[in-house]
Amino acid sequence: MNFKMLLIKILFLVLICVSNVFAKALPPGSGIGDVPANVLILLDKSGSMSARMTSGAGVYYPESTAFDSNGDVYTGQYSTYGIKKFTYSNSTVDTTFGTNGLYRGTGNCRSYYPRSMKVHNGYLYVNSYSMRRIFRINLSNGVCDWNKSANYSNTLDIQNNILYSLNRNGVVVRNLSTNTDITCSFSGDLQNQGTRAYGMAVDHTGNNMYLQYYRYLYRFEIQANKCPKTSYASRWKSSPFSTFSFGMKAHPTDDKILYGTSYYSHRIHKVTFNSAKTSITSNTHVGRCCTGASSTSNVRMYYPRNIDIDTANNRIAVADYYKNSLQFFDLNLGFIKEIGGSAGTRMTGAHEALKAIVTDSSLTSGVNFGFGYWSWGGSPGFRSWSGNITTGTASPCNSRACIKVRAHKGGAARINSIVSSVSPGGGTNARDWAIQAQQYYLHSSLSPIDKNLTCQNSYVLVIGDGYWGNHSSAKTIVKKLLSQHGIKTFTVAYGSGLSGSGINNFRDMAKAGGTNDVIIASTAASLKTQLKAAISQVIASKLSFTAPAITATIEKGGSLYQAQFDYVQNAEWQGTLKRTAINSSGVVDPNDKGNWSAADKLPTPDKRKIWTILTGVDYKTDYNNLKDTNWKKINDLFQLTNNEVSEYHSKTSSTARPQNTIRCANAAGVADGNEDDIKGLINFIRGEDYFDYDADCKLTEKRDNPLGDIYHSELVVVGAPSADTSFVSTNQEAYWRSINNYQDFQKQYANRKEVIYVGANDGLLHAFSAADGIEQWAFAPPFIVPSFPLMVNQNLNRPGKGGSNAIFGVDGSPVVHDMYFKSALDSSSRWHTILFIPYGRGGAGFSVLDITDPLKPLHLYSIYNDTIQHQVHVVDHNANYSSYGYIARSYALSSLSEAIGAKQNEEMSSGSQTCNSTLVNGLPQDRCFKSKTWTFPVQGISKGDLTITKDGKNYTKFSVSSNSNGDTVLTFAHDITYYGWDACAGVSGTCNTTSTDIGFTIKASSKATGVQTQPEYDYSQLGETWSSPRIFRLPTDGAKDKDIKDDRYVAVMGGGYGTQFEGVGNALFLIDLEDITLPGSIEKVIEVEDSLASDIVNSTPGTTVVVTPDTARGLNFTGALVYLNDFEGKITKFNLTNMATDNSGKKINLYDNTTLFWAGSTKSNGRYMYHSMDAAIGGATNSLWLYAGTGDYERIADRSTGVQNLLLGIKDENYPFFKDVDGVTEPTPAKDMSDLTECKNVTKDTSGANCPQSADIGWYSTLKDYKKVTAPPTVSRGVVYFPLYKPSSSVNSCSLGDALICGLDDECGTNISGQLGKNLGSKASYVCKYVGQGVLSKIVTFGGKLFANIAGQADCDAITDAKKKAECKNKTDLVQIDSAIGDVSTYRSSWRHNY
Repeated sequence: MNFKMLLIKILFLVLICVSNVFAKALPPGSGIGDVPANVLILLDKSGSMSARMTSGAGVYYPESTAFDSNGDVYTGQYSTYGIKKFTYSNSTVDTTFGTNGLYRGTGNCRSYYPRSMKVHNGYLYVNSYSMRRIFRINLSNGVCDWNKSANYSNTLDIQNNILYSLNRNGVVVRNLSTNTDITCSFSGDLQNQGTRAYGMAVDHTGNNMYLQYYRYLYRFEIQANKCPKTSYASRWKSSPFSTFSFGMKAHPTDDKILYGTSYYSHRIHKVTFNSAKTSITSNTHVGRCCTGASSTSNVRMYYPRNIDIDTANNRIAVADYYKNSLQFFDLNLGFIKEIGGSAGTRMTGAHEALKAIVTDSSLTSGVNFGFGYWSWGGSPGFRSWSGNITTGTASPCNSRACIKVRAHKGGAARINSIVSSVSPGGGTNARDWAIQAQQYYLHSSLSPIDKNLTCQNSYVLVIGDGYWGNHSSAKTIVKKLLSQHGIKTFTVAYGSGLSGSGINNFRDMAKAGGTNDVIIASTAASLKTQLKAAISQVIASKLSFTAPAITATIEKGGSLYQAQFDYVQNAEWQGTLKRTAINSSGVVDPNDKGNWSAADKLPTPDKRKIWTILTGVDYKTDYNNLKDTNWKKINDLFQLTNNEVSEYHSKTSSTARPQNTIRCANAAGVADGNEDDIKGLINFIRGEDYFDYDADCKLTEKRDNPLGDIYHSELVVVGAPSADTSFVSTNQEAYWRSINNYQDFQKQYANRKEVIYVGANDGLLHAFSAADGIEQWAFAPPFIVPSFPLMVNQNLNRPGKGGSNAIFGVDGSPVVHDMYFKSALDSSSRWHTILFIPYGRGGAGFSVLDITDPLKPLHLYSIYNDTIQHQVHVVDHNANYSSYGYIARSYALSSLSEAIGAKQNEEMSSGSQTCNSTLVNGLPQDRCFKSKTWTFPVQGISKGDLTITKDGKNYTKFSVSSNSNGDTVLTFAHDITYYGWDACAGVSGTCNTTSTDIGFTIKASSKATGVQTQPEYDYSQLGETWSSPRIFRLPTDGAKDKDIKDDRYVAVMGGGYGTQFEGVGNALFLIDLEDITLPGSIEKVIEVEDSLASDIVNSTPGTTVVVTPDTARGLNFTGALVYLNDFEGKITKFNLTNMATDNSGKKINLYDNTTLFWAGSTKSNGRYMYHSMDAAIGGATNSLWLYAGTGDYERIADRSTGVQNLLLGIKDENYPFFKDVDGVTEPTPAKDMSDLTECKNVTKDTSGANCPQSADIGWYSTLKDYKKVTAPPTVSRGVVYFPLYKPSSSVNSCSLGDALICGLDDECGTNISGQLGKNLGSKASYVCKYVGQGVLSKIVTFGGKLFANIAGQADCDAITDAKKKAECKNKTDLVQIDSAIGDVSTYRSSWRHNY
């Protein structure tokens, strides 16, 4: 998996390069930043891509295993593939061991079939079978400092400071306290059986040695001189471990218990002897053959070999040889977890890396992705396309070369759906991919390049794993693409099989293509990280802008807070938070003495308090544990989601790394390897210039501005507790506060320091003093820390200057709430101030802190959903990390058991290189499997659960059944073939011997998906948490719940942004905030009904509208009515109350939901609902009105034919009751949803003539000229304000568009924007108020004025009032205009304090 992650990292690097150099997309409305780059990814599908990746997070045929004193585990891999160390707590490779996590050794210390291992007193002792040696590694420095001859030995154990090993020439006995050998007799039974022993163990007393050969188990007594007797004391002719136990270990405290594997029975046994150890009193075991994930009820093993026992934690580790994993059990053989899994092939690593790229919203918003594969032959190129742009087919297209996906907005989603169907096969011809790129980009009508867009960039990204032919011909084409058309070419040298000359060819091609140097990814982890870096570099190459304001907040104390940042190419964007005085009339005073900028007040790197959650390192000591002295534990976190830190600075040059890594070779601390880079990255987070932005190679000096950009995160100011305790109903939370002494809590913290909490994309949640802007502390959420390695981009370490990738870090908006409950740190219930921190675009997760004492915050728990590695990660208040896996949704042919078996036969030189369907013990006999019948790796799957893609097309000619083991069996109408070897190796020219291009996807609706082992943590549907939570008290028994005292605090939030993953983000999440047994557990996930009439992959990125008895008085229920809009343009209502019936007397239930409205959204009309709604109670109708707008926020400059967006006001006629109005279950047909036909069209209404009548469910206004809504609407005093963006009408769309504010009557929809001011000159015809160029943030109302930040520049010249014009020119990044006149009270949906 590290191999995948390197590929993903490389793709990230390339994408950063491709998207014009900002690493994440520029804010919409920045002109050039709005024009997406074109990236055509061309993947090598030659036969060598079937080679396994033996480095990285996978395990390659583990022979042995050993625990160290920390409970971390080592595994010795087959042949010379070395020894790996895994951190047990998070199941990741410890890259500080050996070289990037792998020890191979040299000379007499070479790992060559390491049959057994044991850790003792800080040393790892290794039995290297084919080296005929035992050697030891000093784990403190990695040095092998002792070795001894041991002729073909399988066995090694250590008890009471004595090492034992049996080999063909004798028994090795060594006193490790004195480091002296003990000479023992080797004769009789000991010699006869010891020379052939497969497994051996010594019990904890040191008095008995057990060994097994074939079907016999023997016990030898050990004498006082530590030598075993030469005659056995006991013998069992029928071993309790059956035939062949390659691994045995004794119980750590009970000398009557012995554990051992049964190699051919695929089991582990626990054997209990009588006191005399002459007979067996019990023999229990778990395990059965063969592949598939293990669970507590179904342990799968596949020829298990050696074992070890962690005596401190009472855990057993089993080296599962053919399953390529380590399995862990308690001492009663209860399954705990599994690490590793089969080391993937280069091709599957590429699949996962590409999926990680095309499902990353920070990359897809700035790039049009295309995809193809290449090998040798098959008439490569691109001449025509049949069908629509997304699902059509190129010509030519065959199994050796094809453009599968055209570069366009929908390309990323298409790549994600089809890439797993690409199987390896063929040769490696560089000219083939060069012709593909040339003919595609230069096609007269199908090229993605718009010649009218002078700012558009286009790139070729080539991934290859070996030496390619026709280098010169390809180079000539690449040069012309660059010199004549400005098309750049990235080359990615992928895998561990590249020679120096092969890498030099990649390097030469990159220079010819204008990208300076090759990108090298030896593992899949590196590929993932490097690809992300490259694409980010692409995004960042567009242009540099300064100081756009993204968010504005006005606080009652006379403070206007603005988050601002500068875009910096190839560097972290420089941010700040500014405080400016504002009076009650809304007049800003830029000269007030109390104004400040947080960036100017930031402490020096060594004085900052930055903390995270590290096992074994208490943050509460000084709130400063994110520092380089803890680099090993922090690096464990870096690797949690399979990212790795690239070597940015190095001491010496090497073909295997980019040439410029030695630019600062003489700087203090620089060394070869990545230890210095891990420490450097940590210090960069703290504020040091490790990436050498100023080009002086002083890597420990402070950067000019270490504060990252505050982009989407809205700040929250927390001072003294101020929630309401005045109640008119016992249904209110105010009543709950009053009866639980909230008043005492207020008195206790009446002088609490006022602190501003806000997330930034430096990866930190910052706590600033509201008085002076000084940072009090910064929290690095533990599941944001794994994204820090994505900042490292080797290709930005250039002559004369360094650089890094800008990422999304803590990008969500924190929410605060005072809660009375018993936390996991309490002995009884009490009041707490809780801060809930969603990660936003930083990831699919959140953290929860207790900030009751703002200077001593406490971490309660954090949650993260890793959709790439298919795991939910949890860390609790005690820094206990847990991971809960769920099945992958997509599978390549190579992941099916028959393909794995054929590949293993090739690697073990077993069977012949022929294709047939012959199975022996359920596995292929030979090195190629060809059959109509295959075994799918997930049990319990039906045909309806599967989508199969064959040769790029949907394939339905298959059936699904189960075998006697419960495995899923697929039967196809055609033979499916998988080659375990590179059948085209050595073939010059076209080679037709390729595996079938077929891929498998499990539908999101399948019951097999999601976390099965701990359903309370099934966050598998959680997307990027753009939605801010809302906290209230839930009546958990619904209509039966009449007692407010047993209600529970929950957080409700939309499922987030699911990018290209169907089923991710399309739900409402309720999170239990009081569960201390399973902290952060799910109370309920309610899937949002899908629309059959929309072709949009649905998500719910917006924040919910929550109506409670505290926010709308007079409601006769406890709990909340919740409203949520979604990508498909629907508004859904949820019943989270204790109401028993609707307003017609019909029974309703807790968690019922219904679709109120559908905007008719499709991909072609672009009516995506990215932004949240606002709400108000209408003065005339007394109904609850919901306000929403549409527009593709990520492609805000899009002027595609058919795009037409809407402004909407929809009323809930049944409020304050819940009523099912769609009457169906998901998915929902269009005919069952209320839509525009039931609303009044008020597009041209400025008089109120088209005001909706009682029969209408609302109003809508259409937007012409491709206008789009840029932020949530704001309703105030009877007027709803929409911030709009009108793309430039220039032929060259690189120019900036117009910012508009549209004001509409909240109940009639009448356009009253004329009250906002007159438009002049070329803008005179605009119906809405023109306020400048760029994109507006959400509008804030204060003192009779409207305020909005603008990414661009406010239009001050149109202001006639001299004073107001002067105010405008003082802050050109802030729009300030007088509001319109309205007449109704509004319901505020957008409170973040929840006070």
